[in-house]
Amino acid sequence: MNKLIPEKQSVFLRASISDICNFSCQYCAADLGMENHTPTCLRVPLLTAEQYIRNLRLLAQHGFRTVSFTGGEPLLNADFERIAKGCRDFFDIIEITTNAARIMENINALKRYVDVVKISADAFDKELAIKIAGNRLAANTLNTVEECCAAGIKTIGLNFVYMKQNAAELPKLIDFAGTLKKKYHTNIYISILDLYYSEGNKEFWKDQFVDLSGLHRELEAEGKKLKRRLRIGCDSYNYVWNDVLINMKDSISCTHRASICDKCANYCQEGIYSLKHSASGWISVCPSNDPALGSLLGANLSDNEAHDIIDPHINTLNEISRIDNTGRIFMTKNGLLN
Repeated sequence: MNKLIPEKQSVFLRASISDICNFSCQYCAADLGMENHTPTCLRVPLLTAEQYIRNLRLLAQHGFRTVSFTGGEPLLNADFERIAKGCRDFFDIIEITTNAARIMENINALKRYVDVVKISADAFDKELAIKIAGNRLAANTLNTVEECCAAGIKTIGLNFVYMKQNAAELPKLIDFAGTLKKKYHTNIYISILDLYYSEGNKEFWKDQFVDLSGLHRELEAEGKKLKRRLRIGCDSYNYVWNDVLINMKDSISCTHRASICDKCANYCQEGIYSLKHSASGWISVCPSNDPALGSLLGANLSDNEAHDIIDPHINTLNEISRIDNTGRIFMTKNGLLN
């Protein structure tokens, strides 16, 4: 059985536990299956909670220390609590990324089994939030964030996809987070994410994408001290604003790649940064749903058979290396340069 080498053990296992979502976010790479990357040619059923827990246990044995539950919307899985509880014994850290619409009905499970609750929050203005999310429930997101603080959720991350239409919302969200931090003593931070490209959202990306290097320069001009954070996948920068930690992603200047990327015609924006496990058991390090670049961890496999299937993906993760200035290659190959 192959294991992640020490310098790659910070790689997340991104575990999609739901193949559906109740929001229709403008920036969602729905053509790639959201985070639930499963080839469309496969007609395999969703795993049961027990089958899913077993797969994650087997993957954890390869050296993954952190699992991040995604979807679709992960809290649409009625077995969320059972899965989270089942994974508690073999992961050091459990995270979840959610649109917050179903948080309060799952609040006890989140408090008990999840270390970090990441909430998509792309606007302070309610109408803009609704527009971006494609669901009027997004108007309640920030109220739910405060309810999480009041309920005792220890660590909350606000995920903010930085676009032309919502750039002016960022200072308002930072002030909001700072107020909650002082009031509830919650460890609350903000992650600024750049807009992710897929062929299905090409025109929206061209209209709304902002290279975060410009924001980087603005912050430095204002005297803010940015610290470069070298990590697997994309680099990021962090700084403190209004006593709130801000992480700013950078998927343009640097990504991590492996030999499988060399012949890729699409050359994705983010490169390789995790192993993804779909709600049906499909695993891949590639953000596409190309059947040739992943494997199915079916329910009928023996443990040894499953480990043999996982091993090549671990080898790829161990191989990835940092490559600077990949943004221009990505844009050129996808016809995005003006």
